[in-house]
Amino acid sequence: MLASIAILTLFGILLIMLETFLPGWVAGILGTIALFAAVWLALKSEELAGWSPAQRLGLVLGIVVCATGVLAVWLRWFAVKFFRRSFTLTTSIETPAAAGAAPGAQGVALTELRPLGRAEIAGQRYEVRCQTGLAAAGARIEVIATEPGNLLVRTL
Repeated sequence: MLASIAILTLFGILLIMLETFLPGWVAGILGTIALFAAVWLALKSEELAGWSPAQRLGLVLGIVVCATGVLAVWLRWFAVKFFRRSFTLTTSIETPAAAGAAPGAQGVALTELRPLGRAEIAGQRYEVRCQTGLAAAGARIEVIATEPGNLLVRTL
C-alpha cells in the first residue's frame, strides 16, 4: 500500500508540473486528484490498520509537505526561470537613427511628401516625414527633428 501511495503522490506531482506546459487545467486537475487519492489512501487504507492515527497523520503531512515543497521549487527555479529563458524572446531591435542631418539643415524633396517621402539633405538621401502633411517634389525643406527611422521636416 505504501508503494501505491508513493506512486500516486509522484504521479500527482508530475502531472501538476506538466500543467506548466499544457493549457486547459486537465493535467493539473488530474494531478490534484491523484494527490487527494494518496492522502485518502493514507488515512483510510485497511493495510495500514496497524498504524496509529499519529503515524497516519504524519504520512499525510509528509505527502502534503513533500508535494508543496517540490512544486514550489519547480515553479520558483525551474519552470519560471529556466523555461522563460528558453521560450521567451528577450532581444531588442534597435531602431535606426537618422544620423547626419541635424535640426536646421536644409535640403530638397526628391519625391512628393505625402507625408512620407525621400529628400536630399547636405548631399545625402534620407527618409523624411513632412510636418504639414504634403509637399511637392523639388520643394525646399528644413529638418525640424529626428524620429526613429526618418527625419521630421517642414517646407520653407
